[in-house]
Amino acid sequence: MIQQRPAHPPRKLPGAARLLLGGAFAAICWAAAAQAADQPFFSRYPLIDKERWYISHGWANGEHQSCEWRADHVTAEDGHIRLHLTDKGGKLRPIGCAEVQSTARTRYGRYEARMRTAAGSGLNTAFFTYIGPPNGVAEHDEIDFEFLGKDPRTVQVTYWRKGKSAPATIVPLGFDASAGFHDYAFEWSPREIRWYVDGRLVHSTPKNADLPRNPSRTYFSLWSGSAVEDDWLGSFKYKSPATAEIAWTRYTPLAESSKP
Repeated sequence: MIQQRPAHPPRKLPGAARLLLGGAFAAICWAAAAQAADQPFFSRYPLIDKERWYISHGWANGEHQSCEWRADHVTAEDGHIRLHLTDKGGKLRPIGCAEVQSTARTRYGRYEARMRTAAGSGLNTAFFTYIGPPNGVAEHDEIDFEFLGKDPRTVQVTYWRKGKSAPATIVPLGFDASAGFHDYAFEWSPREIRWYVDGRLVHSTPKNADLPRNPSRTYFSLWSGSAVEDDWLGSFKYKSPATAEIAWTRYTPLAESSKP
């Protein structure tokens, strides 16, 4: 089960990290021509489009994370985005890890990605949406695919509403997600969330569930847990670099006729 823990996007940053990020964050992310909510996009990643994607750098998401986001741990190679985890950390953590987040906030629709995840105890490869207080929104809403490297033949799916997580569902994949690329998607509507793997429906929310409702950013990340997450992620001990890859991602808004 997913534990109550700080969510993935940046929280209150240490002073040094805020100073480091201030100018770059404003120039690349907030001052970029971010798309309006619910506008479709499709990214095949021949390069990293910094008008669509912000690369996290210089902080860590609380004590549950043993690594620090590093911009140089996100690369564009062979038409893919690669998220790296290495022993080249920063001032806050000895391990470096990677995260990208969309500059646009989107809401109801279909979210898709073709990915290869990382394997290894203590590792988490994630594809999710998030919004919350760090973004100026009081309510923490989130929808998750989380691939735990200790068992790359499963994925955990869940969602958060007002800072509370629904029970996580462990989905058997029938393949090793770290061994090759597969398609993952979720459909988010006011009434239901459905998760898909290679076009197959693997989980849906119960009727009358209190679902996320705030426009959110889309995130991809690879990170390592600290000892407080051993029960969930498995113990992390650095042995060698790890990599996750994203071949493409797509967002398609809910048809206008389907909106309430």
